[in-house]
Amino acid sequence: MDKGNCGEIISIVHSIGKGKLIDRLIVKRQSWRLFFSKATIVITLIFVFGLAFFSRFKIVGDPQEVKCIPGYTVYLVDTKNKEIKRDGLYMFLSKDLSPFYKKNTQMLKYLRALPGDEVVINDNDQIFINGKAGEWGLSLAEEKMNVDASKFHGKIKLGDDQFWFLGTSPRSFDSRYWGVVKSESIVGRAYPLI
Repeated sequence: MDKGNCGEIISIVHSIGKGKLIDRLIVKRQSWRLFFSKATIVITLIFVFGLAFFSRFKIVGDPQEVKCIPGYTVYLVDTKNKEIKRDGLYMFLSKDLSPFYKKNTQMLKYLRALPGDEVVINDNDQIFINGKAGEWGLSLAEEKMNVDASKFHGKIKLGDDQFWFLGTSPRSFDSRYWGVVKSESIVGRAYPLI
């Protein structure tokens, strides 16, 4: 420790006085009544802000071993933000996808095609949206569904209120297998956290 600093500290202690310095360092006790009043206010504020936060947002996790969106497990979903933007990440409720998923299973996927867009899945399992190559793969067709991948090849032009959602993994179970999602099924915009 620098001796010059020690001298300054000692001179401050002498100028304030030892008793006053101790009074400043020690917080005086307050009555229990005052303490509980302050604690009640703080707890109420935390509760109100928490309620406001969770009435708009959900924090959800992806428990799957093979992730449809690799690298992320936890997401923040803004249930009040349903503004449709291409390539945005959204949570939506699935239709009945038995035996894989029950109706209204929460799913997180990227919105890749909008009403009026043309989606093509070619013979090489490559997905094109408006002529632009996108995701690739139909490995779940034979592996999980016991169906030849060619069943999913073809072209579709999305109608009004039809949206095409895809994960980034070739093993994602998404619109390439079960088709379009309607806007009424969209829960909100999602943001990856960790």
